[in-house]
Amino acid sequence: MDATPIIHFAKIGKLNLILRSCKAYITREVYRETVERGEGKPDAMVVSEAIERGELNVYDLHDRSLVDALQKHPEIHMGEAETLAAAKELNTVAIVDEAEARAVSKIYGISTRTGTLFLLFRLLSLGQINGGECEDTLDKLVESGLYVDPHVLIRARQNIKKGKP
Repeated sequence: MDATPIIHFAKIGKLNLILRSCKAYITREVYRETVERGEGKPDAMVVSEAIERGELNVYDLHDRSLVDALQKHPEIHMGEAETLAAAKELNTVAIVDEAEARAVSKIYGISTRTGTLFLLFRLLSLGQINGGECEDTLDKLVESGLYVDPHVLIRARQNIKKGKP
């Protein structure tokens, strides 16, 4: 997972729901972004505690050549590059919010999902939250500072009301 979903779910006190629904990994750079650079912030402490409890795993890449290749794309920052490379190494899906990162990932055959909203709708589809809780969580994510394109936000709300994750 990239830093954005981790930070925002931690800010609203819902990170534990995400971590119960999957085996979650962050890379060393995402750890730096969420815990070290956020030192003293409540969300950084939530992430740090999840790591200490073994609910969130910090993954160290074995081969940095893909990170180097991804970094040649100016729209990809280090956290995204490591997240994409880790997903490739682990043969799993990268959870990233940035559309540019998802577009670049296709070049390298890396499977991605739209980060924060994907995780929110996954909770709904797994029955860990209901429609009302999903809508409330979406509101809290936006209030926490998560940017969601207005058109995407309208579609997300419509899908919640229709019960279509």
